[in-house]
Amino acid sequence: MQAASEQITHLAEVWAHGWALARDVGAPTRSGQAHRLEVGLPQHRVRYVVASARVLAWHVPAWRGPGTVVKVFGPRPEAVAALGPGWRVGRSEVLMTAPLSVWRDPAPEPYRLQIQSQGGTHRALALSGRGEPAAEAWAALHGGHAVFDRVCTAPAHRRRGLGRALMGVLGRISADQGAERGVLVATQAGRALYRSLGWQERCEVTPALRPEGVLTDS
Repeated sequence: MQAASEQITHLAEVWAHGWALARDVGAPTRSGQAHRLEVGLPQHRVRYVVASARVLAWHVPAWRGPGTVVKVFGPRPEAVAALGPGWRVGRSEVLMTAPLSVWRDPAPEPYRLQIQSQGGTHRALALSGRGEPAAEAWAALHGGHAVFDRVCTAPAHRRRGLGRALMGVLGRISADQGAERGVLVATQAGRALYRSLGWQERCEVTPALRPEGVLTDS
């Protein structure tokens, strides 16, 4: 599953920029070999994206602020070893990519899709027959890629093909704007859906948080 380090480095940068667009936060800035995003939320003040545990080990001693989140594009054991104490490590995720021409699934009846776009950022919403939100997904364009984010379906509307439909319409819109490949970081729960759509796994991703309320070293 692990791809060449040059590819991972590039995809980590693409994902960081796309995530920032989809979440409407400022563009990442370079901090050495890491990408820094100012998020400003409780338990998520700042986020760093790094392409390997080696890069993480170089930078992490300076990342002591509570509410710091990291995404490490690399094997979990190496990331955990580099983080050291004071970090809460989340469940493993996976970086995945796919050509945007893969999906062509219409919305199932009685659902209808609604698209909201601003520049290169798009939100697809599936509405039930009563007009209630049933599922949503986001895609943001960066560097010839469409970064997918927040693909989720309400429990009462799952297993009806809504995720496939949303991914499909976002893929077509992104391709029309010049994107060639999709990029996302999948949870373990979402992994099966993306595999069924033709996505390929590139590397493990390890998330971690330095929680607020934890004392930092003086």
